[in-house]
Amino acid sequence: MAELQRILEDGIQQLQISLPAATLEKMLVYVNYLEHWNKTYNLTAIHSKEEMIVKHVLDSLSLYPFLHGTRCLDVGTGPGLPGFMLALALPHIEFVLLDSQIKKIQFIRRMLREIPLNNVSVCHERVEHHKPAQLYDMIVSRAFASLQDMIECTAHLRAPQGYYLAMKGLWPVDEIAQLPSQFSVEVKALNVPFLDAERHVVIIKEKS
Repeated sequence: MAELQRILEDGIQQLQISLPAATLEKMLVYVNYLEHWNKTYNLTAIHSKEEMIVKHVLDSLSLYPFLHGTRCLDVGTGPGLPGFMLALALPHIEFVLLDSQIKKIQFIRRMLREIPLNNVSVCHERVEHHKPAQLYDMIVSRAFASLQDMIECTAHLRAPQGYYLAMKGLWPVDEIAQLPSQFSVEVKALNVPFLDAERHVVIIKEKS
């Protein structure tokens, strides 16, 4: 446990994010539960806690500087990534974690019993059926779909000034080329601590 804590603390420091010790402890609790549940429910292809810290927790938190708004939809959240981690780090933002796979939603609901978060709601349904009372300032995804598919299936969910944050590995040149012309695109490299792989975030906004 001490080694996991060291990796997490060092990673948070490298990301230049200031979080209370209690929040880091909750992130470690999440990793312990994910590793345990994963043995039975196959929630992620990553099996070691050390890799989960890097490839799930720190990877999710690399999106931290790009969230500006009050309501965020994490579409295709899986076991709550990146939304659960971002909700821990950004308690002033309301997060809705949406996924169509019940086993992943059940895991998140269990986590919310262990780690109650007032700024998190869970939604088990397909994104095209999602009809929130209020639209979203931000729509984030992590390995959910192509950029074009993401925009098309969430068009009814984005607030007029809302924007997309799509987490990708390599710079998605072909996907960007297929986007409708009314959108502006900015790509930023994500420097995930201890991860020897390319990571990018694609920021998509509708042109004014």
